[in-house]
Amino acid sequence: MQKAFQAIQDKLLQLPSVEEVLGQKTGITYRTTKSFARFEFRKTWIQVLLRDPKYEEDTKHLVKDITAYKYGFMGLVKFTPDTDIDYLFELIQASYTSTL
Repeated sequence: MQKAFQAIQDKLLQLPSVEEVLGQKTGITYRTTKSFARFEFRKTWIQVLLRDPKYEEDTKHLVKDITAYKYGFMGLVKFTPDTDIDYLFELIQASYTSTL
């Protein structure tokens, strides 16, 4: 999982104007003018929070609508070892684009 996260992290930091917010108790947030993704680490998987409850790019229907939880993020993806990294990055990039 660590290698998969690092691969996504490297791609995220290459996007223009992305700031990595470290020092939080349970995860790492990525932002431009607004936060667009948050990674929260669990023992065997990573919870990825996104800005919107659904995306046109989500053909595999991985994004779960969590609007009712009032986290500030409205979409959640459970990132497991078998998750396609490129597909997940496309979803994160769609969330990133919504902040520009």
